[in-house]
Amino acid sequence: MPTRPVAAPPAGGLGWANLGMDIVSVTRVRRLLALYGEDFFQRMLTPGELADCRTSARLDVLSLCGRIAAKEAAFKTLRVRAVFLPWRDIIVRRSEGGWPLVELHRSAAEMATRSGIAGITVTISHDVDYAVAVAAPVLDPLAVPEPLPETAPAAPALPPTPPVHSTPRRNTMSEGLQLVKNWLLARHEELDDIAGDLDLIENRLIDSLSFVEFVFLLEQHSGRPIQLETLEVDEIRTLDAIRTHFFSAKAVQA
Repeated sequence: MPTRPVAAPPAGGLGWANLGMDIVSVTRVRRLLALYGEDFFQRMLTPGELADCRTSARLDVLSLCGRIAAKEAAFKTLRVRAVFLPWRDIIVRRSEGGWPLVELHRSAAEMATRSGIAGITVTISHDVDYAVAVAAPVLDPLAVPEPLPETAPAAPALPPTPPVHSTPRRNTMSEGLQLVKNWLLARHEELDDIAGDLDLIENRLIDSLSFVEFVFLLEQHSGRPIQLETLEVDEIRTLDAIRTHFFSAKAVQA
């Protein structure tokens, strides 16, 4: 699926760039860690990043939240649409001085090149309940954003996604889809129901962090392994699309 940089407003002068910012709840990440363990975060962070977040006794939740916020903030500077955050292609490591450094790999590096971005710098701050990150792109003064290709370029080789512990597939396809719907409703108490054609992404029923948990849920109830790096937005954009791609007879045979 081709990434499409969004047309930006005219630059405001030398050094003008799009900033990115994100905030992550410590309570939310602690819940995910208690519910799924470290396996969950292996889909979002590389082994090196997890090592940076580890103390002698345990995985430090504040450091984990800071890395997650930094990846989201860095991704926002790229100004792309119709593509998921490439979690393990944006790497946030700790420098010798202690400040965070951003590395862009594979799909993230391609997006940056197309947007005329040479690199991304980020700062992280956290307190008891939240971690916040602000990112700014380093613009390449000689770069001209590439024209959008008519067809998507071949996807670069990716390391395999760490395995997830899944449960047996539900007895019926409709039961599995209903459990997915119930999961969404439980997280959005303002809704009484979710129409089959409602855009889950545009209406923010699924965000970047809940997206990873949502993939876990789909794997458990559909019985199908899912690669984050190759999953396309339109496959989970609506409940109707989810039914087609994960709970239909055709999906079962795939």
